[in-house]
Amino acid sequence: MEMARIFGLPAALLIVAVVAKRLAELTRIPDLIVLLVIGVSVGPVLHWVNPDNFKGAIGILGTLALILILFEGGLELRLQQALRYFPAGLLLTILSFGLTLGLVTLMGKALLYLQWLDCLLLGAALGCTSGAVVIPALQQIPTPGPIKVTLTIEASLGEIIAVLMVGSLLTVGQDQSIVAGMALDFSQHIGVALLLGVSVGALWWRLWPLLAGTPCSNILNLGVVLGIYAVGRYFNGSGLLAVLIFGITLANLPRTPHMTRQGARMLAFHSELGFIVRSFFFVVLGVVAEVVSRDRVVPILGILAALLLARFLAVQVSCYAVRDVARTDTELLFWMMPRGLVTAVLALEIVAVRGAVVSFLPAMAFTVVLITNLFIIWGSVRASKVSGVGPRTDASVLLPAQADSAAAGQA
Repeated sequence: MEMARIFGLPAALLIVAVVAKRLAELTRIPDLIVLLVIGVSVGPVLHWVNPDNFKGAIGILGTLALILILFEGGLELRLQQALRYFPAGLLLTILSFGLTLGLVTLMGKALLYLQWLDCLLLGAALGCTSGAVVIPALQQIPTPGPIKVTLTIEASLGEIIAVLMVGSLLTVGQDQSIVAGMALDFSQHIGVALLLGVSVGALWWRLWPLLAGTPCSNILNLGVVLGIYAVGRYFNGSGLLAVLIFGITLANLPRTPHMTRQGARMLAFHSELGFIVRSFFFVVLGVVAEVVSRDRVVPILGILAALLLARFLAVQVSCYAVRDVARTDTELLFWMMPRGLVTAVLALEIVAVRGAVVSFLPAMAFTVVLITNLFIIWGSVRASKVSGVGPRTDASVLLPAQADSAAAGQA
């Protein structure tokens, strides 16, 4: 009976995760919400599983999912086209993250009576949109190509900034100011990541065509990706940023036809593996989820109001920088503000370091993740009304793997 449960639950989860992903393409309801509901149902509601058994694994699952998602995102990024819309994406990232950080910090001070450092940590953890949600959702919503690229850039950069900022704030010494400590820590994190990601990426680009046809080559590549993250963290750099840069380097160096074919297989392997890990993570997150207590209702409403105001102001300013689209097409920029995997992982990391003073943060993060993902449903409805068509693909902004698949189909 015990073995049946051990293998039966993952089997059911994987089947439901695939069905939820397919339904998301029809209903435009993010599969993340379905996975969270499953976790909440089998955990806090029905008590089929004990949440205490999963609290130690959620941080590892979340980090592994982030590694796979960022590597996949790097492989899919074509710099030549993305650079055209990079200024708009960068502007939206800076404004959205910066305004959210500032307003949530003020809300934390006014409503939660936290120290300034804890308020900044709260704002940084809630400041970024989720690439794990944004990128799949954009594949299911009719959206102009420039809007897709802008939102993808924002999600990717925002997650890296959030991870770097939280890590810096948690390691700032008592004998130095927050600004000076963060500047020094940011420089070290980014420098190590750039050096490691570019150098290993260039070396692996040379070696990969020789190894791609051998058995278990994708497993070998996975080992390299995990190794880059580990080495980056060991030398006090950003392991996640190093993984992203490694993927971008591989995708944008000149490629031979053999490299292109095997690269598409590599991307497919990491995409499916990332889907499995991501699915388990969000179900486990639902299992260990805690709802905010009554005394936190007013603070969470204030924080949600701060998120909406920050997003509104950021979009109003940055939408003028989005090229090749009409202003009516930029409404989706506002609604695509989901928080997700990074927010949940950072909340747990902050609690592990700061202790009981921020023990409410995981419950608050879960509430924000759930509510901000509901905004996507309304945004997708609005996008469908504006476009009047189904999902479309803009050939000018095809990602490398998509372009390879399209070329293969034509052949």
